[in-house]
Amino acid sequence: MSSSQHSPMATLRFFADNLKPSVVTAILHIKPNASAEKGQPFRKKTGVNRAEARVGTWFVTTEDRKPGDKPEDHLAWVLVLAIQKLGKLRRSNPDIKVDFSLVVFDEKFDLRDISEDFLRVAVLLGELEIEIPDRGVDVFLNRRNLPARLRKQNADKSFSH
Repeated sequence: MSSSQHSPMATLRFFADNLKPSVVTAILHIKPNASAEKGQPFRKKTGVNRAEARVGTWFVTTEDRKPGDKPEDHLAWVLVLAIQKLGKLRRSNPDIKVDFSLVVFDEKFDLRDISEDFLRVAVLLGELEIEIPDRGVDVFLNRRNLPARLRKQNADKSFSH
């Protein structure tokens, strides 16, 4: 791990203009880290500034959970949760969207440290942001750019040995 000695953290976000966070909470049976209906302030940790939600939003993170030590463990936890409940959520709100983020405090982290299958599932469901603060890296992966990113990573791998 890097000098910061922080665990990785993944976030799952469900959002839609007309999203009711209480419905998401009831379906997932998990209390969100933050949530808000469109136009309302986010309900989250006490003492934290409460921005107004531009769309109805519901977040959960792996911050206080222990899915494992590796970034892939954290991403897997939010992916499984999304896969298990997205169908039911869409039946209650067809407009619901999902995205993911992964924060990795390891300057040696490489996209190849995450299973290609996990990356593909994440971008099939929504968008995946990977942030590596120790290097100032913030990458957004989606259906359009993932194939090129994977080709580049695989090409770099074959030249690095």
